[in-house]
Amino acid sequence: MSIELKASGFYEWGEPPNSSLGVDTSRIDECIAYYHERGFRALFGHESFGFRQDNLDFLTRVKNATELWFWDVALKDIDGIYELMDLESFGVHPKRPGIDFSQFHSLRTAFCHWNKSDTGIAASTIAEYRLWHCKPRSKSFEGIEIPKAVTKLELTWANPSTLDGLPVLKKLKVLEIHRCRDLQDLSCLPRIAPNLQRLLTTTSSKIDARSGVLDHPKLKEALIDGKFVVGESG
Repeated sequence: MSIELKASGFYEWGEPPNSSLGVDTSRIDECIAYYHERGFRALFGHESFGFRQDNLDFLTRVKNATELWFWDVALKDIDGIYELMDLESFGVHPKRPGIDFSQFHSLRTAFCHWNKSDTGIAASTIAEYRLWHCKPRSKSFEGIEIPKAVTKLELTWANPSTLDGLPVLKKLKVLEIHRCRDLQDLSCLPRIAPNLQRLLTTTSSKIDARSGVLDHPKLKEALIDGKFVVGESG
């Protein structure tokens, strides 16, 4: 799906009834009026499409929004997000203050650059969690919050060499690992994700797929850097 400039002068992404409206800072009042007039429930923002501000205060005027996608932003104030009690999908990155994700009881999907100030992730309702740039100084997943309700987890650009420290995720069915070039050891995978069904890794060439993968009791498919080691031709 491409982002298109409409006759209204505003950018839109996707097709109705699920299209998303681009937030234009220079015409914020008109933008919000258009949002309500056309029945949008999703918003996106990027400098190239008119978003040029360091806050999300306008969200207090679109309280029925269910989806947010803002990228390449540097925000100082995100308090407006707490007005969105119907929020289902969240993606605001990379620079923003911490967020208490336990406040959103309808949230199902979240795409986050790791922010050590975030809270409430483990207790959240997030089922699909995409975590980028998780690079703690300890080079360990110890203390990194992952939603307990997660069924699909993506880890991209993380620096730990093992999965040690991740909590037990009994509901996790799909795990994707991308560009984790230091990651080698998946031996604790059966303990961390006892009900995992699908594993995919890309550009993470140091991974040893034997321990934790070949002996995982529930894993139906494992594709490690383009090669099936479980399922298909594995």
